[in-house]
Amino acid sequence: MKELNRISKRKKCVLISPPENGKCCTRGILSIAAFLEAKGYPTAVVPLAYDMGVEDMSPEKIESVLADVIREHDPLTIGVSCLTCDYRTCKEILKISKQLNENIVTLMGGIHATLMDEDCIRLPFTDIVIRGEGEWTMLELISALENGSDLHKVRGLTFKEKDKVIQTPDRPLGDLNELPLMDFGLLPYEFVQNSYAYGMLSRGCAFNCNFCADNRFWQKVRRFPTSRVIHEMETLEHFYKSPMVAIEDNMVYIGSRQFSELCTEIKKRKITLGPQFYVLTRADSVVIEEQGIRDMEGTGIEYVILGIESGSPKVLKMMNKKTTPQQILAGCEKLRKYDLSPIGLWMIGHPGDTPEETEHSLKLLDHLLREDLLSAANFSYFIPWPGTCFFDDPEKYGIEVLVEDWSNWNFRLKAGSRRRPICQLKDFPAHEMEACHKAGCEIIDKYSAHPFWECTSESDGVSFETFHKAVKEGMLE
Repeated sequence: MKELNRISKRKKCVLISPPENGKCCTRGILSIAAFLEAKGYPTAVVPLAYDMGVEDMSPEKIESVLADVIREHDPLTIGVSCLTCDYRTCKEILKISKQLNENIVTLMGGIHATLMDEDCIRLPFTDIVIRGEGEWTMLELISALENGSDLHKVRGLTFKEKDKVIQTPDRPLGDLNELPLMDFGLLPYEFVQNSYAYGMLSRGCAFNCNFCADNRFWQKVRRFPTSRVIHEMETLEHFYKSPMVAIEDNMVYIGSRQFSELCTEIKKRKITLGPQFYVLTRADSVVIEEQGIRDMEGTGIEYVILGIESGSPKVLKMMNKKTTPQQILAGCEKLRKYDLSPIGLWMIGHPGDTPEETEHSLKLLDHLLREDLLSAANFSYFIPWPGTCFFDDPEKYGIEVLVEDWSNWNFRLKAGSRRRPICQLKDFPAHEMEACHKAGCEIIDKYSAHPFWECTSESDGVSFETFHKAVKEGMLE
């Protein structure tokens, strides 16, 4: 790693948002950039979709954009934040960066890089992997690179020394109160104005669903000051004329004091939220937290997304979801009682699932839509994400992975593409999953007036960006 420590003292860091993120403001790299800026390290954030769109993600187009970025900023480091489905593009970004300037220190962070750090660091064009929460590690790393300090002393890194992989100790979680306000000014004005910006009240989740790797990454729940989210809402509304569209925590704790404060401030300050503004929570939380539902009245929060996942008690238990079909029903009824619109997210093919178990989901879905207890719904296929027990030991759970290319482990579909299972189970082969998936989509089509974002039998699903577009433009009504 000595060759990295001899790099000349340049200060600028460039953080790249892969083009697959589309018009969504990526909070992770924006938070890191604002933190570095506040600490005296000028940092550029480059949303590739702004410069190249999502239609043309060819290496040639990426190279053209990166060449301009490197010419403009002459950066010390270039970093990407990597989700599993972005892995191929993130690799391409770092590879091209090295080809354009071999002296640039290339960095990969994010949940995929954290959980698969040894694979990521063995790429010849990846110099350093940032594991876990990025702000404090990036600050110490850039300081070490500038000053020629020993990288072995920087916690949260994985790097190479000759043919050996070095993993420094994990970094303790930081104090969220130390983070500066989100600086949207680090992004192009037009990009923010036309983006789908969401807020976050916390990092982490108090639950431990088996299909989710977020707890491996965030470890525990920590909350941001409510004033931070309010400031973002006001900035987006008044300066960018682009109201915030959602709160996208792992789970919004609608019964918390923080959520009550948020609702109170929204009403007190007369903040305008995006059309069909939504929060993501759990059905059991809705059942027991009636005050939080009352607090939402008059805020402009209209949609509540529920991670229902399944109507099968057996599958819910395998998920460690800790909810029941009875709670799901009661939660939807309570939301409707207060004129809120529930959206249900469902999953097919989780370990424990079979055609017979999926029938419980289809019956519950049909009932909820027939009785107008759901305003919309979406079916997805189970994916054994890195960091979960299912990825670590698929044979134990009867999982056979059918799609090896991680870039296709994706809920974002290109126009005209068809959603396929990523894996199949010993007792639930892929062709039967597809038949159940189609049956679920037909139920949604039967009751829904908005098939453009729900998983319909004609389109078999649409992109996450299309859903955000629908939310932003008020198309759910």
